[in-house]
Amino acid sequence: MIIFNSNHRKVHSYLCRLIFILFFTPLLLMAECTSQHTKLITLKIGLDETVITPRENLQMSGFARSQVSTGVHDDLHVRSLVFDDKAGNAAVLMSISVSGLNDEFAARIREGISAKTGIPGVSIIISCTHTHSGPAVGRDNSARGQNYSAFLIEKCVESVVNAWNTRTPGKIGIEATEVFELGRNRRALGYGGIHPDPEVAVIKIQDQKGRLIGVAFNYGCHPSGLDWRNTEFSEDWPYYAIRGIKKGVGEDVWVAFFQGAEGNINVGYTAELSAVGAQMPIRSHWYIEKKGIQMAEAVQKALPDIKTSGDCMVKTAHDRFAYSMRESYPVTLEQAEKDAKVAQEKLATMEKIDRYKGSRSLDKVRVEVFSANQRLNAANRFYTPGRSLIRKNEQQAVRIGDAVFVTYTGGLFSEIGLEVKKRSPLEKTFIIGECAGRGGYLPIERAFIDGDYEVDGTPYSPKAEETYISTSLELIGRVIK
Repeated sequence: MIIFNSNHRKVHSYLCRLIFILFFTPLLLMAECTSQHTKLITLKIGLDETVITPRENLQMSGFARSQVSTGVHDDLHVRSLVFDDKAGNAAVLMSISVSGLNDEFAARIREGISAKTGIPGVSIIISCTHTHSGPAVGRDNSARGQNYSAFLIEKCVESVVNAWNTRTPGKIGIEATEVFELGRNRRALGYGGIHPDPEVAVIKIQDQKGRLIGVAFNYGCHPSGLDWRNTEFSEDWPYYAIRGIKKGVGEDVWVAFFQGAEGNINVGYTAELSAVGAQMPIRSHWYIEKKGIQMAEAVQKALPDIKTSGDCMVKTAHDRFAYSMRESYPVTLEQAEKDAKVAQEKLATMEKIDRYKGSRSLDKVRVEVFSANQRLNAANRFYTPGRSLIRKNEQQAVRIGDAVFVTYTGGLFSEIGLEVKKRSPLEKTFIIGECAGRGGYLPIERAFIDGDYEVDGTPYSPKAEETYISTSLELIGRVIK
C-alpha cells in the first residue's frame, strides 16, 4: 500500500496543474485565436474571369477604323470583383476588355445582375479597359454584331453572378505605388511627356486564411499601343501586365486591370500621328510587352507591404450631374470648310512629289488634313440648330475600407483626376475611367487654348473640369459620412 503524505499530495497537485497548463492552454489559445479571426472576417468577396472573345470576325473598334478582325492574339475578358460587408452593403467592380459601352448596355447588364443577385444597379460599376483592339460593340449593326452584343451582355451578367454565388469570407487591402514611363502625356511629348499622375492603386485580396486569391491594379493609360494595322483581338499592354503578375503570384490568382484617368495618356505617341497611320516602332507587341512587364514588376513589388482587413466598410453613392456643353467653337463652319479644302489640296500636291514619300513632312500634312476634317465635323455638330447645351453624366463612388474610387464615363484628362485626389478628404482616392455611358474626352480648361485632337472633338465647355471635380468630391462626401 502506498501512503501519500502532505508533501506527496502537494507534488501531485503541482504536477496536475502543470500538465493542465502545458496541455490545455495551447488549445484554449488556439480556440481564442480562431474565435477572434472569425470575428474579424466580416467581409465576403467573390471573383470571376470570363472569356468574351468574339466567336467570329467582327468590325474592330479604336482609331475610327472600319477593319474587320482576322484572328485572336489573346483572349478578351470580363473580370468581376464583388464584395459585401457585415451590414449587407454590396458593390461590384467590373472590368470589360472592350473600348466602351453606352448607357443602354449598362442598363441591360445591371438589370440582369440585379435580378439574379439583388445587388442594386447603382452599386454596380461597369468599366471598360478601352482596348483599341476589340470589337466595335453597339456600332456593328450586322447580324454578327448584334449577336455579339447579346453574347457580351449575357457573359457580363454571368460573370458577376458567378462571383456573387461563390463569394467567401476574405480580406482586402488597397495601397498605391507608382509606375513611371509606362504612360506618357501624348499632348506634351515635345516637353518630355511625363505622366501627370503615375500612381497605381493596387488591390490585394486574400481568403480568410491569408492566402492570396486576387490582385487588381488601377492606372490611367490607353491600351492602344497596337495601331489600326493590327486586326487581331487583344487586350494590349494590360494583357502582358496581367500575364506577368500571374507568373509571379500564381496562375490560379485572379488578376484584373481597371482603367484610370487616361484621356491624354498613352504609351508614347501623338493621337494625330496615330490617326493618319504614321509608322512608329513602338506600335508593336515587342514594345507593349515591355510596358506590361513594367506594371507587373511594380505591382508585385508593392504586394508584400499591403496590409489587408476582413472587416471593411462598403458604401456606394450614385448620381447624374449636369455638364455644360460648348458655348463657342474656335472656327466658323465656313472657315472650317475652307481649311479642310486647303489642307486636302496641299496633301494632294505633296503626294505627287517622290522625295516626300515616307517623310515626316508628309505625315505632318496628313495630320493637317485629319485635324481640319475633325474641326469641320465638330463645327457641323456645334452649329446644328437645337443642339443640347447640357449633358447629364452618370457618376459613382464606392468606398472600400479606407479607400474610395470615383468614376467617369469616358476619357478623363489625368490632371483632372489628380486634382480630385488632392482635394479629397481620403488619402486613398482613385479614379476609374471609361465607365459605361456617354462620356467622351473631358479636357482640362487650359487645354482649350491649344486645341488639338481631344479638345477639338470634345462637346464639353471648359467649365466641365471644375464640374467633374466638385461632383466627384460631393460623391466622396456621401460615402464617408
